[in-house]
This record gives sequence, C-alpha cells and structure tokens, in this order.
Amino acid sequence: MEKIRTKREISCGAILYAPSGNGIDVLLLEQDNAHYKRTGSEAKKVVIDIGPSGHKEKNETDEAAARREIYGETDLKGLDFDKGFRFDLKYEFDATDDNVEDVHIMKTRRHWCARLPEGYEKSIRISPEHKRACWSP
Repeated sequence: MEKIRTKREISCGAILYAPSGNGIDVLLLEQDNAHYKRTGSEAKKVVIDIGPSGHKEKNETDEAAARREIYGETDLKGLDFDKGFRFDLKYEFDATDDNVEDVHIMKTRRHWCARLPEGYEKSIRISPEHKRACWSP
C-alpha cells in the first residue's frame, strides 16, 4: 500500500454579518473546489463556506491573513472584527493537489466574526474560488 503524503494547513477568515431588520444576515459562499480536487466520497460534496478564508502566508498575522483573504474573495474592507470571538474549525480530507499528487489535508480554519460597517451595501464581488454567494438570516 502506497503511503499518502499528509499536509497541514492553516487558513484564516471570518463569518461576515450585517444588521437586517430585527436580526442579522450571514454571508454563505459555495466553494468551487479551487485549490484541491477532492477525491473519494469528498468529490461529491457541495462545500458551503461560513465565510471567506484562505491560506496564511509566511510572516503574516492571523488577522492580517483573514483581512487579505476577505478582501480578495469579496472586495470588502474595513470590517469590524469581534476581538472577543475566534474559533478554530479542524477537519481532514483526501485530495489531489496541483501537481496531481494524492495528499491528505489536515486543515485548521481560524474564524472571527466580522460586521460590515454601517452604510455598506450587502452586494459583494465573489472571486473565482466560489460559485455563488448569498446572505442568509
């Protein structure tokens, strides 16, 4: 049996929310499987993100990575991060990377909550990494 390579990754992002009527709306994004071609049972799953996020670059703080990724995936800047809230979501999956090698990904996604500033419209520009976006109550 061939040993599959394991890769550990950290991504940073935020759950984006905006006031709406008597509550809040949260941004949901459908992934386009941009970085990896998922294999096995993972290949059939529709992946819904709870907010934009992406890989942390060397010498970058977690929050700086989150802000860069949010801007790159939605065109939104100037978000108010809730400093009292952050959680790590950990999961694993098998995939084929850009070099067409099988790899087992052990992913940690660091998320904050980030509020759209007053006066922002909830219209966003999504990156090619996503198929669609919607604001959900």
